[in-house]
Amino acid sequence: MRKANKDNKVEQEEALAAAPAEELEEAESSFQPKKKSKKKLIVIVVVIIAVIVLLLRACGGSGGGGVQRSMGLSAVAAEKRDITVSVSGTGTIQPIHSSTLVGMVTGDILRDSFEIGDHVEKDQILYEIDAESARTAVEQAELGVQQAELAYDQAARAAEDLTVKSTVSGQVSSVDVKKGDSVGAGMAVVTVTDNKNMTLKCNFNSSDAGNIYPGQAATVTITATGETVAATVKNVSAYTGVGSGGTLVQAVELTVNNPGGINGGMAATAQVGNYACQSGGTFDYATQTQVLAKASGTVDAIYVSEGTAVAPGTALVHLESAQLEDQVKNAALSVDNARLGLRNAQDMLDEYQIKAPISGTVTQKDMNAGDNIGQVGTKTMAVISDLSALTFDMLIDELDIPQVALGQTVEITVDALPGRVFTGYVDKININGTTANGVTNYPVTVMVENPDPDLLPGMNVSAEIIIKRVDQVLTVPLSAVGRGNTVKVIPAAAISEKDGSIDVSKAEERTVELGANDSTYVEILSGLSEGEMVLVEQAAADPLSMDDLAGM
Repeated sequence: MRKANKDNKVEQEEALAAAPAEELEEAESSFQPKKKSKKKLIVIVVVIIAVIVLLLRACGGSGGGGVQRSMGLSAVAAEKRDITVSVSGTGTIQPIHSSTLVGMVTGDILRDSFEIGDHVEKDQILYEIDAESARTAVEQAELGVQQAELAYDQAARAAEDLTVKSTVSGQVSSVDVKKGDSVGAGMAVVTVTDNKNMTLKCNFNSSDAGNIYPGQAATVTITATGETVAATVKNVSAYTGVGSGGTLVQAVELTVNNPGGINGGMAATAQVGNYACQSGGTFDYATQTQVLAKASGTVDAIYVSEGTAVAPGTALVHLESAQLEDQVKNAALSVDNARLGLRNAQDMLDEYQIKAPISGTVTQKDMNAGDNIGQVGTKTMAVISDLSALTFDMLIDELDIPQVALGQTVEITVDALPGRVFTGYVDKININGTTANGVTNYPVTVMVENPDPDLLPGMNVSAEIIIKRVDQVLTVPLSAVGRGNTVKVIPAAAISEKDGSIDVSKAEERTVELGANDSTYVEILSGLSEGEMVLVEQAAADPLSMDDLAGM
């Protein structure tokens, strides 16, 4: 158009040059009378020319050939291209996990074994703090546990004494207490008789007794039944007495293993070798023991009765003592408390070796060997970051969030690394949105696995969540599509070959089926063929130069 205007200007100048001299003189003389009138006329002419230029500009040209040119319109061919549908946002890269080391004890740092950028493993010792006072505390706690356990053992043994147990084997011959009785330490509660071993004393003639000695085998005959049982000479009395008929006799004591059925007081005779007793005797129990209480209390249970066979350790009677039971409970609590104190002291000692809580890279180090940890838990010593994966959050508009799904690919660009594109995926979609100025946004978390070493925590990123990709589909600019999914198709004949102007009156309105779209182009599924020209509104008209105005 500008070229055409310049051609018109040239033609006008040539026409003026070819005019007769008389006409020029006549035109020139018409401006001679008054200078003021000449100036007014010039202003009027300029205004008229400006109005004509604007009218010509609005009408789109010189009016030749009936071609209408609309300002801000152009014809664009439908052509194939790739379309990517995406949702964009920004964020700041962070490690997948970071852990801050804070001193939980006070003291001087004796050693550190790492620097910023080092990779450390979980539980690796990073700092060692002076722990002399902590070791002393552990030793004191260990002594406290020993003392508490000793007190508990004493109380427990005393509590065990509340159950009175037999000290011998035998048969209960009497129960000396009843339920509810108060018993003091050293008081007899049960009498136990040894009924397995019986003794028998018989008188032998002194002349025969001189030939009998301890350990010698003997035979005992039970008078009531005539049964015989084996016996052993236990003792030969040195005392000589007078027996029946005035004969001199000596007592011989025998022991018999009770086969069962022999009771104290049963009569029997004895023979040792060829020597028979001058007079028989009666069986007696070898031992009879009174079992004594070792602790004081009230009888609340009796486990045996007369005739019950018992052995060492058999429970006979139980005493109740609230005071002693409380002592045991308190002693047990003291042991638990002492052990807890020891565990705390040991845990505190562990705090003097500061270990890496996770495997990762040292991204910050604020304290070194020789520094002193002041107040507990107030100062960061170092930060360990797991850089095996990076993550960031981006806010997505409520109108776009329905298109976002877990696992979708995210393309990431970084201002600090121009020209490079990194890839991640949607890891989390937060359903709790935040509203500001009437617009709700939802945080979406993006995960970047096995990241490039150049991608560092703290970098600001721009991200595109890829919703859909279509390759080599027929497209037109979005601005070409009007209400009702219509486009204006321009036949080739409606476009001027001379100046590219468009005869809008020849445009054909056509309905098309739309597919995917990005911010610039939209996919045409049907209603349009490749190469057909459609009318498009331009973003802004080209500015006009003075030559353009003059040419028009």
